[in-house]
Amino acid sequence: MAREGSWAGVIGDEVAAVRNGPRDLRRFGLTMAAATAVLGALLIWKGRGGAQWLFWIAGAFLVLGLVVPIALRPVQKAWMAFAISLGWVMTRVILVIVFYVGITPIALIAKLVGKRFLDLGFEPERESYWVDYPRPERDKERYLSQF
Repeated sequence: MAREGSWAGVIGDEVAAVRNGPRDLRRFGLTMAAATAVLGALLIWKGRGGAQWLFWIAGAFLVLGLVVPIALRPVQKAWMAFAISLGWVMTRVILVIVFYVGITPIALIAKLVGKRFLDLGFEPERESYWVDYPRPERDKERYLSQF
């Protein structure tokens, strides 16, 4: 088993948790058959070559999924390992983009204009950092029309 918390360990644990009973493998075979057939149809529609290979692959997925779904177990494991790895990488890519495109410019602009989102300064003469807010009125009208 891979080290706990490592990339390979996380991916391995998630791949091991993928359900791979006959019903799940049948669903995987039919889904892959449909996906490769649609991809082949798109290639034909665009006028590109290689579509016949995709239809052969779709047929193989269809036959194996319907007749011998257990034979698809290694293919499903490999595909799910690829999918989970891709998800792991893309999550980090998206988070980096959000941070550097979204959060960093907001922080730089706030710093330039002197905006502070949190009052984090320490004031020794201050008795309490508690912020008192006025209590709302407790009448029936307020409860009847909340929004």
